Amino acid sequence: MSMLLLYLVLAVTVMVQEEAAPIAGALAARQGHGELWLVIAACAAGTFAGDLILYGVGRRTKALLQRPRFRPALAFIRRHPITAPLAVRFAYGMRFALPVSCGASQVPFRSYAAWVGLSAVVWATAFGLVGWGAGHLALQLLHDAEHDVPLIAAILVVWVTGFIVLYLRGRGRDFAARNSAAS
Repeated sequence: MSMLLLYLVLAVTVMVQEEAAPIAGALAARQGHGELWLVIAACAAGTFAGDLILYGVGRRTKALLQRPRFRPALAFIRRHPITAPLAVRFAYGMRFALPVSCGASQVPFRSYAAWVGLSAVVWATAFGLVGWGAGHLALQLLHDAEHDVPLIAAILVVWVTGFIVLYLRGRGRDFAARNSAAS
């Protein structure tokens, strides 16, 4: 029952967390908490369902297309009307706009579903394999770094301190520039 719940959670989570879900699911599978192929299947099914929902939103809400955010997606669909749905999972910055625009642009549902399905499987497999590989690498690094925890903590403290100093220095320059411009 708990394994079924894991896959169900992945299928729902992937709609919101995107890449984090297949990577985390594969990491869990690497630790023996599930099967990699089921993680990939759950993530592919969840992202496929999410893209179909967004397509349906586009079919019913054409007013969204008047927003500037949708212009690049509409231009992409005009250039590639048949294969635009294949890019839905891989078009960073247009993951919401592209499926909605496909629905509003009357891309045929069967074509859309086929290309988005293929895209979902390729995407989930790629990120599932990244998570599986990262799990192996993370375990190896943690095992090797077991005795270096104080050194790692010191490096982290120095890095965070440097980041804060640089951030505050930049804010000080911005403040000085604003005050001199106001004078």
